[in-house]
Amino acid sequence: MRNPKNIRLGETTSLEQVIEQYPFFQCARALHLKGLKNLNSFKYNDTLKKTAAYTTDRAVLFDLITSRDFIQNRIARTIAGNHPDIAGIEVNAQEIRLENRKLIEQTHIGSEKEAEQILDPSVFMPVEKELPSEEEQQLHIGEPLEFSRNEKHSFTEWLKLSAARPVQREEKKSASGPGEKETASDQSRKFKLIDKFIKANPKIVPKAADRNKETPVVNLAKSTQMEKAELMTETLAKVYLEQKRYKNAIQAYKILSLKYPEKSGFFADQIRAIRKLQQSN
Repeated sequence: MRNPKNIRLGETTSLEQVIEQYPFFQCARALHLKGLKNLNSFKYNDTLKKTAAYTTDRAVLFDLITSRDFIQNRIARTIAGNHPDIAGIEVNAQEIRLENRKLIEQTHIGSEKEAEQILDPSVFMPVEKELPSEEEQQLHIGEPLEFSRNEKHSFTEWLKLSAARPVQREEKKSASGPGEKETASDQSRKFKLIDKFIKANPKIVPKAADRNKETPVVNLAKSTQMEKAELMTETLAKVYLEQKRYKNAIQAYKILSLKYPEKSGFFADQIRAIRKLQQSN
């Protein structure tokens, strides 16, 4: 807690065990999140959603992930300070041969040739791992999202889908019960309500306008566009990408191109990569 910037792989793994045992331990979740950030882990983005779900006050979480100490990643310096320089280690080839022979004797393999085949790394099949595509690498999909202090809207958009729940639609039951036809009394009651409404003839009376003053005309489409431009950031565009909302991401980069014309070339490349990714998916 005192030095969260020094959280490495070992501490992150230990924190996962703590969270598994105490899922509502908010401090442990925050530290675990910092550990994933230090490691630049692909698990960070999904863990951020889970941490938000278990956090009492999300404003506090937002302040945490946008703080300078949290954003700074010093894991490379920490690793360099705690691991010896591999290039400086002297290796004796004779010792390696002796160790290999000792291993052969302990495993009771019939011949030295068979043992050498087993010790040969080329014998083992490589583990198949789905590598990110060229477009995913260019768009940095899966990398930890970084929010700044003025990107509360982007943070809210990121958490929006995590809070979404499927809509449970139930058939409305009539007063007469399911499967039964509407009775004459039900129809009579509805007609009375309609007649009452027609008789009352309610109207919305507009306020008397001042003839000397002209009513201002507001361009709602333009004001909405301005609002989108103000809220649009590169982080929000990345949020849309992580959520696989490709159309929103393309629109985001188009707005950013108008907002920052000096980076229009970069945004155009991003749009082309998104469209390729969209086709492949």
